[in-house]
Amino acid sequence: MIYPCCYRLAAVRALKKNKVIFVENHEEQLTDNFILVYEELKKRNYDIRVHYLKVATSGWRDIIRRSITLISDIGDAGYIFLNESNSLFGSFRLRSETQMIQLWHACGAFKKWGFSVADKSFGDDERTLKKYSGHRNYTLMAVSGDEVCWAYEEAFGLESRGVVKPIGVSRTDMFFDEERKKNAYEKIRNLSIDTRGKRVIVYLPTFRGSIAKAKGPDEFDVSELELLRDKYVILIKNHPFVKERFSIPYEAEDYCMEIKDEMTVEDMLIAADVCITDYSSVIFEYSMLDKPIIFYAYDIDAYDMERGFYYKYEDFVPGPIAFSMNELKNILVNVEEFDYDRLEAFRKRFMNGCDGHATDRLLKTIGIN
Repeated sequence: MIYPCCYRLAAVRALKKNKVIFVENHEEQLTDNFILVYEELKKRNYDIRVHYLKVATSGWRDIIRRSITLISDIGDAGYIFLNESNSLFGSFRLRSETQMIQLWHACGAFKKWGFSVADKSFGDDERTLKKYSGHRNYTLMAVSGDEVCWAYEEAFGLESRGVVKPIGVSRTDMFFDEERKKNAYEKIRNLSIDTRGKRVIVYLPTFRGSIAKAKGPDEFDVSELELLRDKYVILIKNHPFVKERFSIPYEAEDYCMEIKDEMTVEDMLIAADVCITDYSSVIFEYSMLDKPIIFYAYDIDAYDMERGFYYKYEDFVPGPIAFSMNELKNILVNVEEFDYDRLEAFRKRFMNGCDGHATDRLLKTIGIN
């Protein structure tokens, strides 16, 4: 009742077509999902506002207060950019002149979400999703390629709406930016761990459980990879929802380091020689860099039960799968045997909209030249 009333009052104002709102659900700074679009609009002198809702780290009183402030601000906005789901947008209908663009925080379609997990422990029930759908106001949903349109339409309940378009994901443009690549390698060299003469392995797992109680993997023992210490350094970064630190034994600190704020995930991907992950969508971005990717899926049965996948995991992933630390070690020892043809086929299938010009296409699609 409160949110619709606030919006109706705010929408009485005359529309400001050059007013742009960015909404960050969880982070306290503008994320890479938005940054390239933000910078382009700033060059064009748009009136830009950013709202940080801090949903995962705040009590209901603060969340409601920030949400009301946001709703009051979007009433006369020409454009609203989101990168996650938020049910508050399901409580009212946007005025027809306002465009709501979902830039989603992940490429491709890997693990299920939204309506696709209505029958899973991770998701809400279908009745709740329909009643409070935050997706009904989308005017554009930009995705990484033709192959994944159906998955987003299913997850967001947008079948037959025509708003899901394979125009590419804006933030992937940075992987074509030579200056960004140069800076990423410089950040690697400036870390406290010595990377000279060694290849860099990055371990980027996703979270387990709910967003509020997110946990990282509990069976990654870096001491099992000790025989690689002369050739590799291992950089670990947990999903941002996971607050606990990764446990690194003292004797492994010369070849393993946890990354917190020193580097972004995108910079880690650019500077890495090998990527290890599990069920994370970073595989889509990393496939653009044509480097080996390895999957450590020790808990795949439990994860499949909790979330499920849009494609059969074993057939879908573009690299070898390890189900134990010993298997992971053996794959790394023989990483020169990596199948690059399989990786290329994966990239062409899921990332055909990401060619370094996704931000330009996005702006043109919403009428900004």
